[in-house]
Order: sequence, then C-alpha cells, then structure tokens
Amino acid sequence: MSMFGTNGIRGILNETLDPELGFRLGMAVATFYDGDSVAIGYDSRTSYDLLSNMVSAGVMNSGKNVINLGLIPTPGIQVYCKLNSIPGIMITASHNPPEFNGLKVIGIDGAHPSKEEESKLENIIINDHFMKTTWDFVGKSRHDDAVMPYIRAVLSNVSPNSIRKRRFRVAADCANSTTLMTTPVLLRSLQTYYLTLNANPDGFFPGRNPEPTEENLKDLIIAAKNGNFDLSVAHDGDGDRAVYLDEKGNFIDGDKVVALIADHILEKEKGDIVVPISSSFLIDVIAEKHGVNVIRTRVGAPIVSETLTKMKALFGGEENGGVIYPRHLNARDGAYSLAMMLDIMSSTDEPISSLIKRLPDYKIRRIKLPLKGNFESIVKKANDLYHKYRIDNIDGFRAVDNDNFVLIRKSGTEPIMRIYISGKNDEWLDAREKEIRSIIT
Repeated sequence: MSMFGTNGIRGILNETLDPELGFRLGMAVATFYDGDSVAIGYDSRTSYDLLSNMVSAGVMNSGKNVINLGLIPTPGIQVYCKLNSIPGIMITASHNPPEFNGLKVIGIDGAHPSKEEESKLENIIINDHFMKTTWDFVGKSRHDDAVMPYIRAVLSNVSPNSIRKRRFRVAADCANSTTLMTTPVLLRSLQTYYLTLNANPDGFFPGRNPEPTEENLKDLIIAAKNGNFDLSVAHDGDGDRAVYLDEKGNFIDGDKVVALIADHILEKEKGDIVVPISSSFLIDVIAEKHGVNVIRTRVGAPIVSETLTKMKALFGGEENGGVIYPRHLNARDGAYSLAMMLDIMSSTDEPISSLIKRLPDYKIRRIKLPLKGNFESIVKKANDLYHKYRIDNIDGFRAVDNDNFVLIRKSGTEPIMRIYISGKNDEWLDAREKEIRSIIT
C-alpha cells in the first residue's frame, strides 16, 4: 500500500505514523527537488514540534536549507513555495481528529505532487536513495514570514475596494489552528467588522473537532443567529477549506458554495470545471448555463488539481467546500474562498441566503461509518441492488440514476467508509439511505 493517501501521509504518532518517517521524508524531498531550500510549516497539533524538527533534520542532513514558516495554513505555505519556486512540507492532518498528524509534500509550483511524483518520493524512501551531506555542507535553518505574501495573493483575485465599501460583519471560527494567523488579517484588510471564535492555537482542539461539519459548528451557529452577521465562516485544521453560515445562521452546503463561486468566475471568463464524483449534479447546471464542460475525477483535492493541469481547466472544487482556482493556486484555499464569497456579496445588495436560494436545490447526504468487514462484499451487494442504475467504479462504488447518485468509498485519510447520497428529492434520499444501511449491516 502506498504511504501517500488521498491527501498526503496521515496517522497517529507512534502507532501508524513513525516520527522517523518525517526525517526520511525530509531527506527524500531535499533529494528529489532541485534548489537549495525547503519550506516547512505546521498546524497546531500536539506533535507539530516533534515532526517539524524531524523533517527539518532530514532536509539539513541532505545539505539543503530549511525555511521555517511556523504556524501557517497549508495554502499559505503553498503560495510561498509558488512565489519562491521551492518545495515544501506541511505538517498537518487537516480535518482529522486531534490524535492524528500528517505530512503533505508541496511542489515548486505550490501544488500537490502528482501521483507519479509521490511514487518517486516513496521509492527514494523505501530504497534509501537519499542524498546525504558531509559535516562541512550541513544545511541551515531560518524563519520567514509567509502571512503577508499569502494575503496579498488572495486579495489580487477580488475587488478589495468594493468589499471595503460594504463594511460587512463576519464571524470566523479558526478551529484553534492555522487560520488564526491569516483570516483575521484578511478580514481586517477588507475592513470588515469581525468576531473570531477558537482563535487560540491548541492541538487538543477544545473548541470543536477540526472538521467543519454542521454538527461541529454549534457555537458558531449560536453566534451567527444572535450577532447580526452578514456571513459566518469556519475553517478546517489546516485552512485549505472554508464552510459558511448565512445571515440567519443556516448552514450552507459546501457543494453550493462551489457552484456559487464557479458561477461568479464563469460570468467573467470561460473554461471547464473539474470536480470529484462525490459532487452533486448542481455543478452541471452551472456548467450548462455557461456552455462549459464538467470533468469528474476520483475523490481527493490533489487528483482534482492534477486533472485541472492536465485538462487545462479553469476551476475546480469539492462538495466539502474546497475550491481551487489554478491562476491563483492549484490547490484548495480557504482564504481565497472567503474573499470570493465577500466579492460575490459586494456585487449585489442581496443577502447571501437569497443568492444560495437561487441555486437548484441539490442535496448531498453524507454518512460516515467505521470500516469493518469486507468492503468488496459491500460493493458486490450494492452492484446487485442497483444493477438497473448506471454504475461506475472510478472510486469505490457509484450508481447514477439521472441526476441522482449513491457513492460508497473507503476514506483515503482515516479508517472509515464514506457514503454520499445526492438528489433533489428527500424521499429518494431516505429510501437509498435505508437500502445502503441494510446491505452494510
């Protein structure tokens, strides 16, 4: 099995993630990429110091220099790598529970490495094909600021003065992690009145679980319902995603956020859209409106990014709220998403709820279950059950009925099974959920 999952390497310290792997990955990245420096950043998890030191030691042991960017969102270090044409390593487990940590490699273009590049890095590690230095060429370490270059890059994609004129009120949940370094700076730059929640770094994530699902955002929902905010935003642990509440405190599905931003971008420029098979057919409605194509991939932001490059597409996104605009950064970016939402709101006098209400009401029901038993036997039962549907096995099992679908797949970031049921009709969703639960149990 590949050590790289859907989005980097993840595990539990000294159980499924050996600290020595950080040292070896540091050497592998320094060996694989040209140049004399590697950028390193991290989120607030309890093992960040241990793993960042191991990674740094590996880089310096290969004779390369370390640029320590400290606590920074993943897209922050990615923008830094892109601007400086250097590789990087981010120590994070993104939305995973607190006991997890992980390692993400960043290419010199700021994007995720391709699967081919990940395979080459893995071969270097497995076969000990490291470049090692001698005592007189050991690498050095220094600190640098990645926050302001990142904020400037985000702002270059919107009309800041139009946003500033509106003096929006925004509530922001920073998840006790990386975005406490950047989201307040962005909101202040745009002259919003803002309130922050969970804006202290804490690897135990005392405010909430780092995955920004509706059930994990109870405090933000209370604040949104009582604070007269135009928009509320919540990030995941490493800041590459953002989810939203409207002015009434209602949760906005990430699938609709992607569609809204895609529609806004396509009004100004045309190009194809890339989404994973877990995204609803809402994006097809937006694409048809603008006369562009939708390209579907396996689940995972790196796969979407790689396809965006390969197909020379304009925009990508995921149903979890991740948005990718390659001209800014060919990777998900929660701050970019937030700036775009404010840009959209500044272009109209309508509240965000009205803009969302205009979209066709495609729903996605997400179910997360422990991965127990034989996954292949579940797929076989699903094939028998949905044999009249259009079935594909791009990523797990998906059965499509017109603009409805069910998707059953193994997670690439934690030991669970994810189920997606999408359509417009609640009764259809209820029936499919009952059927799927029956074949699993």
